Amino acid sequence: MAFLCVDIGGTNTLIGVGNGDFQKLEQVKTADFLESIEDTIENVLSDAGYSSVEMVSVAAAGPVDREEGLFYPPNIDKECVQIREPLENFAETRIVNDCAAAVLGEYHYGESAEDLLYVTVSSGIGAAYISDGEMVEGFNGNFGEVGHMRIGDNLECGCGGTGHWEAYCSGENIPEMAENLYNIDLDHPRQLFQKESAEEALSEFCKRMRLGVANLINLYNPEKIVFGGAVALNHFDVIEESTEGLEEEIVNEVPDIKLCGLGENSVLHGLRASCEKN
Repeated sequence: MAFLCVDIGGTNTLIGVGNGDFQKLEQVKTADFLESIEDTIENVLSDAGYSSVEMVSVAAAGPVDREEGLFYPPNIDKECVQIREPLENFAETRIVNDCAAAVLGEYHYGESAEDLLYVTVSSGIGAAYISDGEMVEGFNGNFGEVGHMRIGDNLECGCGGTGHWEAYCSGENIPEMAENLYNIDLDHPRQLFQKESAEEALSEFCKRMRLGVANLINLYNPEKIVFGGAVALNHFDVIEESTEGLEEEIVNEVPDIKLCGLGENSVLHGLRASCEKN
């Protein structure tokens, strides 16, 4: 079965096409992809030597309306984008929450456990959960907006709420957190982990990361937590340090905490699983 998998991220979109594995992987800017979905897919299929596919599976980093096929991109100047209709020109299309796809990828091909919580720390923060081997999706597939749980008092989140996890620890908001709380100027979120002068802001990041993870453990009691997303992939040592001594914050046992096994391709492989296991 030939399948097409599309991971629409906040910054970049990954596209995989194959039969049993990905024969072709392509990365394009998400803003460009959303402007020309059909043309981009046609080019990828042509380069991979496929004239057609039997199934399309797509994930989006942000809220989706699966019934209408709409994606509401958080980091692009568009209110919403119709993603199902252009993709259905190629095959039956399934829309999957990006974190849900990632946890499926890890469950089937990476860091597996029967009670597995996947947490992405990237431009935003989200989660997905497999409980006793079954996916927990929530109404309309939008489970796991954990980045909007309140863990502080001071900072405004991009959604307009105050004190949300994303306001302190997401890649999108790290520079603003450092500037607003400690008057530290960061040109890029990675500088939080590189500049000696950012130690106070880094300590804040670790404190809020610890609180967020503790809340998730108390809520879901997972056997294992795996972290993905750009911030986690590049700075997992800091996240590990943040989660030391969690037993002081939780009532459940401390789960196994790992970096995702599939790296930046967790979502794509979860989309692959949704095609292969259909």
